[in-house]
Parts: sequence; structure tokens; C-alpha cells
Amino acid sequence: MDIKKVLIEFVLTFVILYIIYYFFIIKKCKKKKDYVPVEVNLILVLYKIDYKKIDIYKMVKITSLVSTIIMALIITIISNFFDSTIIVLIFGTLVSVVIAFICYNIIGSYFKKKSLEKHSRTK
Repeated sequence: MDIKKVLIEFVLTFVILYIIYYFFIIKKCKKKKDYVPVEVNLILVLYKIDYKKIDIYKMVKITSLVSTIIMALIITIISNFFDSTIIVLIFGTLVSVVIAFICYNIIGSYFKKKSLEKHSRTK
């Protein structure tokens, strides 16, 4: 296995996925102020974040970036290390759920803290 080839594959996968995210998610959020992607909505609900107290567009961009990194990482790992379809499905599902849970937890904690800071400044 060539590390350079794997790294190039990761970067290309990331760029392609981010371009797709940009045109279908980020641009849509910019045009329609009331549109919130599923990932962002999940974080807002789970962490009870008041979307009026944070920059929702910034949260959409960060969540899109993290989601794209997760997907590119999983796709690169699967395409380079596994041949069996069943192992690919099991590994891809489990690892992507665990990584997404950890990353969205960090994002949720960060924006919860930001919303509380803004709440304490407005009092």
C-alpha cells in the first residue's frame, strides 16, 4: 500500500464531497434562511441550543466540513483495506456512527458554550 496514493485519494474524495455539500447544503442555507440541514438540526435538538443565539451559518459550515471529513475518511479506509462487502458495510456503518457521534458531540458542546456565553452577555 502506497501512503501517497491513499493520501491523494483522501484529498480528492474530500474535495469532491465538499463541493457537493457546498452546492446542495451550504448554498441552500445561505439562500433560504429558514433551512437547517439534518445534522445541524440534530445537534440543536440534542444540546438544546437556541439557534437565535448562535451563527447558524457558521454551524452549518463547520458541520458540513466535519461530515465531509468523516465520509472521506471512511471511503478511503474502506476502499484501501477491505474487500468483503459484508465487512465493508459493517465497518463503514459502525465506524461512521462512532466518529460522527464524537465529532457532533464536540460541535454541540462548542456551540452550546457559545450560546450560553451570548446569553450571559445579554443579561
